[in-house]
Amino acid sequence: MHAEGATAADLPGSTRPLNDHPLFQHPAALLPGYADHQGPAAGDFPTAERVHGSTIKLPVWHRGTDLHLADAYTAALTKVAHHHEDLLT
Repeated sequence: MHAEGATAADLPGSTRPLNDHPLFQHPAALLPGYADHQGPAAGDFPTAERVHGSTIKLPVWHRGTDLHLADAYTAALTKVAHHHEDLLT
């Protein structure tokens, strides 16, 4: 996707399973009463991790002037999907 110009697709760290969010890993920053709380470990929520690992995040376009961006991302995603086997080898 990035090679096709869709550089805002799935920015690293912009999405994650909720249990991996800093608030749940280090809650004391916002909730001092949880200073001794241990956040969930990797693997505690395998379904959330599996869904995250197979999801592509796309930007949200909300203006009519953004239609060209939505079309460009659709074209990039279509191209990648059509050539996925070539990309895996």
